[in-house]
Amino acid sequence: MLIDTHCHVQMRQFNADRESVIASAFSSGIGRLIVPGTDVPTSESALELAQQHPGRIFAGVGTHPHDAETLTPEALSAERALAQRPGVVAIGEIGLDYYRNLSPQDVQREALVAQLALARDLDLPVILHNRESHTDMISLLRAHGDGVRGVFHCFIGDRAMAKDALDLGFYLSFAGPLTYPRNEELRDVSAWAPADRILVETDSPYLAPQSLRGKRNEPQHVAHVARTLAETRGVTDDVIAAMTTRNAIALFRLPELTPETGV
Repeated sequence: MLIDTHCHVQMRQFNADRESVIASAFSSGIGRLIVPGTDVPTSESALELAQQHPGRIFAGVGTHPHDAETLTPEALSAERALAQRPGVVAIGEIGLDYYRNLSPQDVQREALVAQLALARDLDLPVILHNRESHTDMISLLRAHGDGVRGVFHCFIGDRAMAKDALDLGFYLSFAGPLTYPRNEELRDVSAWAPADRILVETDSPYLAPQSLRGKRNEPQHVAHVARTLAETRGVTDDVIAAMTTRNAIALFRLPELTPETGV
């Protein structure tokens, strides 16, 4: 069994066939999905999916750096209320994005700090988006992230960047870019990273694996990422499935697997 630790199946790209996509994931051996929000409405939608699929889908509540300007005091209060509902296992997707800069960088930093505090208050892990912003991300985590655990989602970086995250106690999650042949540095990190600190994800509908480039990504495609991770580490697919599932259960404090259902 695999766990897709980051998929946006609540997004409009799945409006026409959402339930069939979810069913296909479950039937192909993806036992659980974690669905992060990117603002209050998408966090609410993620929670609705978690309520419709209890024990199989879990939600994250958060405001993405692209939408940081929407994190008003009222929105942060709404996040706090949502995050205390059953089925929510993380504050996320939150972070910094200096590549697109769709919100001003100072606003992004303020939103990140506010949501780190929320995660600490509620004892929930964070799901971090970190693009072209590593120096500020690490600085803010050192200054404001004491006691906060979490994951650098869709990690793309070198060993030095990975070590910064790992030294702060964070996990690294690998997505479709791991399957791209040009990403030798990323493959090196995936082979080197500690076995108890790695996860797999799709970030669907984005970042389809190499063999499906240009198509909509789906949770079932996390198997492609897991297979590449197995190759880089020189182990079997089953070893990676067991390892990453165990890590996801630990980080997000998911219910233990049950022999009856396997989920």
